[in-house]
Amino acid sequence: MNEPHIKKRNINRRAAFTLIELLVVIAIIAILAGLLLPALSRAKMKAHNAACRSNLRQMGLGFQMYLNDHGKTFAIAYSPDQFWMSKVLINAPANPLRICPAAPVPANRVATDQGWGSAMAAWYGPLTTPLQWNTGFEGSYGMNGWMYSNDGNLGYGSEAMHFSKEGQFEQPTKNPVFADCQWADGWPEATDLPARNLLVYQSDSDMARFCIARHGSVRRPPPTLVLPGAPLPGGINMVLVDGHVEAVKLGSLWQQYWHRGYAPPATRPL
Repeated sequence: MNEPHIKKRNINRRAAFTLIELLVVIAIIAILAGLLLPALSRAKMKAHNAACRSNLRQMGLGFQMYLNDHGKTFAIAYSPDQFWMSKVLINAPANPLRICPAAPVPANRVATDQGWGSAMAAWYGPLTTPLQWNTGFEGSYGMNGWMYSNDGNLGYGSEAMHFSKEGQFEQPTKNPVFADCQWADGWPEATDLPARNLLVYQSDSDMARFCIARHGSVRRPPPTLVLPGAPLPGGINMVLVDGHVEAVKLGSLWQQYWHRGYAPPATRPL
């Protein structure tokens, strides 16, 4: 008479999870998450890299259009309407081109301040100073300063080192125009020391402005102390004069032909 009741009670007892079974399920979920999250992170980095390369390709096109229209490269100018970024955006007006997804504008930006960028953040200018050259501008990329024509106050080097006209490009496939950078421009030289900090700018070297571990196989955040002579992990994207975009390892930055008469060193400075 009581047998059906006993069977029902046993069935209910078997349907419940034991503590050990619950812990096993949690452990399996944790293992799966551990396997999936790195893959998702790598996929996200690849997507950022692809978007960055597309931005630079469009910026390179804007540079070429300006060169064709004016017969010369950008004059160095630090006023909002003459700044190189203004000139590029005339022919490439999509403002998102200025920002690499891997280096967005900092959320804590101060309206009256200007700040250097980093491997993971864009540089920015003040929003409230009407005559400041980078008023309202921010960007993840910098221009090779040796691409400024001799029309303006060059500020660095001699006229003989600057690319001012199309016929002066000595290595179009090796002459950088724009690249991932911590500032709006830089004038790299073969003797410039590499960055020790691959996250933020802490050097007097102009090459170090571009020597940031923004892309490539590198941990996040990038290392902030690289010993002298140690390999430089990571890399950047750059667009060259001929219009192609290239991923360049940080250790190979010295092999690009940054200015007229540039001679790559046999080994990078240590």
